[in-house]
Amino acid sequence: MSSIHCHLTSPRWQECEYSGCRGFVRGTVWQNGHRLSPSGSVKQLDMNDDVHDWRKRMGDLNGFYAIVRHTDNAMVAAVDRIRSIPLFYGVHAGNVFLSDDADWVRQQVGEEHIDEEARAEFELAGYVTGSDTLFRRVKQLRAGEALFVNDTDLGLKLSLERYFSFQYYGMSDRDDSRRLIRLEEIVDEACEQMIRVANGRTIVVPLSGGYDSRLIATLLARREYPRVLTYAYGHRDNHEAKVSREVAYSLGLPWTFVEYSQQAWSGVADSEEYWNYQQWASGWNSIANMQDWLAVKLLTEQGKVEPGSLFVPGHCCVTGFLLSSVFEAKRSGRLMEVGELSEAIRQRHFSLNVSAEGQALFQQRVHSRLAQDYSLDEALDPDEFIRQFVLFGWQERQAKFIVNSVRCFEFYGHDWWMPLYDHDFMTFWQSVPRHWLEQRSGYVTFVENLFAEVSGHKAPLGNAAHQSRQSLRARLSRLDVFRRGPGMRMKRMLKRVMPGLAQGNTLASTGRFPADTFERLRSEGYSHNGVAAQMFLERFG
Repeated sequence: MSSIHCHLTSPRWQECEYSGCRGFVRGTVWQNGHRLSPSGSVKQLDMNDDVHDWRKRMGDLNGFYAIVRHTDNAMVAAVDRIRSIPLFYGVHAGNVFLSDDADWVRQQVGEEHIDEEARAEFELAGYVTGSDTLFRRVKQLRAGEALFVNDTDLGLKLSLERYFSFQYYGMSDRDDSRRLIRLEEIVDEACEQMIRVANGRTIVVPLSGGYDSRLIATLLARREYPRVLTYAYGHRDNHEAKVSREVAYSLGLPWTFVEYSQQAWSGVADSEEYWNYQQWASGWNSIANMQDWLAVKLLTEQGKVEPGSLFVPGHCCVTGFLLSSVFEAKRSGRLMEVGELSEAIRQRHFSLNVSAEGQALFQQRVHSRLAQDYSLDEALDPDEFIRQFVLFGWQERQAKFIVNSVRCFEFYGHDWWMPLYDHDFMTFWQSVPRHWLEQRSGYVTFVENLFAEVSGHKAPLGNAAHQSRQSLRARLSRLDVFRRGPGMRMKRMLKRVMPGLAQGNTLASTGRFPADTFERLRSEGYSHNGVAAQMFLERFG
């Protein structure tokens, strides 16, 4: 006899009754500027045989959430437009299993071995694409998707409905003055919503040297929110932290620094806590984004942030990774050639192993999987190239790796919010003119001007990430000459004059890995995150 099993493990779920069903809501759901109750949130899952109305209604929701409605013979489950709270499911022996714990689903469906094609994606990108995870029968809801399960005479029927997809359709209107006014209205509304969610709690901003977190800090300073803490991390005197401190002090915001070192990382790298976090946060789908993890751990343990504080990272739907050649092609009226989209996606997203073996693995194991959903083997109009490249970045890297970093805040008992994934902000970015996508020009101008207005700091600070020693080190490390012979001597010399290089990177996080393992994998072409992916697979695979 078939049945539906729903196993939700986080204490953050709220249970309610709705129309004879059990409802479960995690996170915060907004509609037209009003926060919905749990039962009001569950109500949004009603389709009533009108899929178009349902898609519009779900697509109009704002906030960060997962919603489940469950009876003995039916279930509906949905995640938000960025998959900020993942849900996993599987089918075995006629039963359906749904959970926020991917490993529980794995156990229920009796899956023991990692799928080889999924492993290849994980090795090269650090995550698995589509609805798949590392285990073939453990599936996940994609961003902006809902799962419907119904018990029929023929057994349980599963269907998936996508209610949102981040489609870039662009505009030709070049009236940037009106567009900038609208952008300011949108970010003001997003800031107001964030403050309402905070409800007087401390808002903690991981303040990098880039534009996104700078925008959040600037909005909070302009609102004069009374309880703000900004922080940066990394090895001592790293360039991004210096810019972070200058931004915070210019805005009059408290700032603290968490020093990272190889010793600090090696002191936790073998702990049960460290590996428990990585396995839990992975969802058997992505390497855990460890960048903030150590800082949040130390800030919490040292009492510098209160339990239940609201962390607000600068994760943002704005992409800055499009090739300059696509804009040149559009200006010259030519198509992007066959294979250019495939190569652009490979270089941007599947580059955790840059060796010839890594490139061959992409062609043998990954290319055909991606070609089912993307036009990898066609010549494309530049606008279509942009649309597909942006779509891939949103639903794969952003939703599965970048946004998933909020797990570290939850792990230490805190809440989080991401105003730059606000509904209206994402809608705005779907329709910006093409020239705004070229190095994020319009957005960068907006952030710099707003920061100058609020802080009085007139000289542009730029994006520290593009100026940092890490960027230089990464460029140098790509040159084979720095891996052998005279290049190695030059590299040792650079380590003496560039402390960040000696630390391994801005995060000094090479201390996470055994030295011999790290050097071996680096010599095989693996990047820093590539080493992390390999060690994860060796431990759990």
